[in-house]
Amino acid sequence: MTTSKPLNKPDDTTSWCYMNDFQNMVEKGKEPDMTKVYNPKVAQEFEKYLNPTTLKRHVVRSEKMQKIIDIYAKAEKRTHADVERQVRDILDEIGLERSVVILRWCGIAITAIAKRITSGIFVNSKNLNRVRDGLGKNPVLYLPSHRSYLDFILMSYICFHYNIEIPGIAAGMDFHAMFGMGKMLRKTGAFFMRRSFSGDELYWDVFREYMYALVASYHIGAEFFIEGTRSRNFKALVPKVGLLSMALMPFFTGEVSDITIIPVSVSYERVLEEQLFVYELLGVPKPKESTKGFFKALKILDERFGRMYMDVGDPISVKEFFGPATDRIRRASIASHLQKLNKDEVLMIKKLANEVVYQQQKRIVITTFNMIAVLYTYSLNCQRPLNIDELSNEVLLLKTLFEKLGAHVATNSNSIKPEIIKTVEIHSNVVTFEKANLKFTPSTGVDMRTIEVKKLKGHMLTQNTMTIAVPALHIQLYINPCMFWLAKPSFVVLAAMKLNAKGYRNILPADQLEENLNELCKIFNQEFILDSTINENSISHILDVLRSFGIFNGMEFLANDVSKLLLSTIAPFLCVYYQLALAITELPLEEFTAKDVILQTQKRVEVLLTAKSHQYVHPYCLALDNLNIAIQSFVQGGCLKKTKDATTFRTIPENLQHLKSLLLNYCELLPFTKLYQDTLERLPSKL
Repeated sequence: MTTSKPLNKPDDTTSWCYMNDFQNMVEKGKEPDMTKVYNPKVAQEFEKYLNPTTLKRHVVRSEKMQKIIDIYAKAEKRTHADVERQVRDILDEIGLERSVVILRWCGIAITAIAKRITSGIFVNSKNLNRVRDGLGKNPVLYLPSHRSYLDFILMSYICFHYNIEIPGIAAGMDFHAMFGMGKMLRKTGAFFMRRSFSGDELYWDVFREYMYALVASYHIGAEFFIEGTRSRNFKALVPKVGLLSMALMPFFTGEVSDITIIPVSVSYERVLEEQLFVYELLGVPKPKESTKGFFKALKILDERFGRMYMDVGDPISVKEFFGPATDRIRRASIASHLQKLNKDEVLMIKKLANEVVYQQQKRIVITTFNMIAVLYTYSLNCQRPLNIDELSNEVLLLKTLFEKLGAHVATNSNSIKPEIIKTVEIHSNVVTFEKANLKFTPSTGVDMRTIEVKKLKGHMLTQNTMTIAVPALHIQLYINPCMFWLAKPSFVVLAAMKLNAKGYRNILPADQLEENLNELCKIFNQEFILDSTINENSISHILDVLRSFGIFNGMEFLANDVSKLLLSTIAPFLCVYYQLALAITELPLEEFTAKDVILQTQKRVEVLLTAKSHQYVHPYCLALDNLNIAIQSFVQGGCLKKTKDATTFRTIPENLQHLKSLLLNYCELLPFTKLYQDTLERLPSKL
């Protein structure tokens, strides 16, 4: 890969100054001392502290909870004492516990496992110490990114080491049901919530009050995942605001003067559940969480997963973020059990949630393998081999691009070849060097004949399709974290190419370029978290970076290898949306469910992948999570409309046709005659 302008030698200074702030917690001689006197700094200081038992008692005895119990007792013709017993039972199901002994043993186990399967757990000690120094003033919410089950375990482990009180951690009831594991997790600070509260209004009210008390009256802080679930595609999901709304209620009611939010970024060189995620994306049902499954998963002890990174962003003051828009005085006259968020407050919370996800992504560490995934996919699209010498040069070039865009990259330019060899070995289940060139590793695969059709979440794909799709999705998972930085530059390139196609060959009109950019951002507004309320990544900065790579000369667009690489990263997403639009128009139903759309899309894509024609199709079009995200984008964009019962959709034909035409126009700008199915079709399967 070359550029139109010569580049200076990549400057490692900025990235490595930042990366030097990271300390390996499990380095020999520096491991956490799990036997030390544990005297942590609390999130919020009180004159008198509650414990897990008195916290539950505090919830039951609160004026608000007693009023709620009266309302249910009257409505259901039961005694107050009977409803109160039910409330206590619910609180016993929900409530956290704390055992320092269990915490210590868990920490010892994590250290031993981490030493065996990782190259280190790297923590930004400078930022974490700064967060610790600011604790004690008001409630704290720790909001980590969510890519693995390890996320909340790591957070507790790191808090113990840095003498920060371990927060109460929201966990799904799936773990509560695991024999032995649920009890252990509860004693490390987990509190449990059902996946759905539908049909049980009392449970909803009790959980909401427990969360309220945990934030307003308890000293440890709370931790939950704002994305709601693990991102199976390793990309930021549009945030869910249910738990955040509950946690912020004490601020809106005026019980606390402020709440501090700590965005937490967790990055993995290789995610433990990657293989599982790939098959889940293709519709293979997720194994039920169980203690037996947990011990079966211990076979990972024989594998290597590289480095793990954890960083914390700048603390966000809720009071400062919302500013004067918050009117808490009017709530003084409203009874506590009648307090609800209004539409304006919900919109404010959604903006805050997007900002948290933006700040999380900003501190995700880009690894060498993330860049290898981008470059290997580009080489396949260009139908050219990629050897280690070319790969070394191009990783350094891509590293420079990421750093100019503002990303933190964990690659040492001074030992690039050994680092590439090492990370390819870690990911040998995906790629390997064969005759000096990088190649996909043959997939072991799941035998689709063993899967019950009724348990599948999508179309029953053939074994041949799975052989094509699995490696493509595997490599795409490691491209996706890069899209926080690459999506908008890719859109700028597409926007410029669209103007070129209209006849603008020299100076591009800035207003029309921005109009095209906004058009793309609107289409993919559910796909990527692109903008920050605090510090927006402006188009002028992106243009400056692209100029430094010879893609623009002033406002003149100059296509080169770097611009093609950017288009290669966005191509799968364009294909997903285009194929979805085509599939919706092919549906014979006036009203249809999301599953109807997904089945139709997967059937259509499977035919295209196995045919000789590969026009604007990619194996990523089979991924369930991305199809669901795209469906939501179509709803937001006015192409689909939910029916009254919110379970089915109708098309808005003129809007869908307009979007389909737009997507086709952008797909036609891609410089690749076809994406890399030829390579995948020749890939042998071990099955």
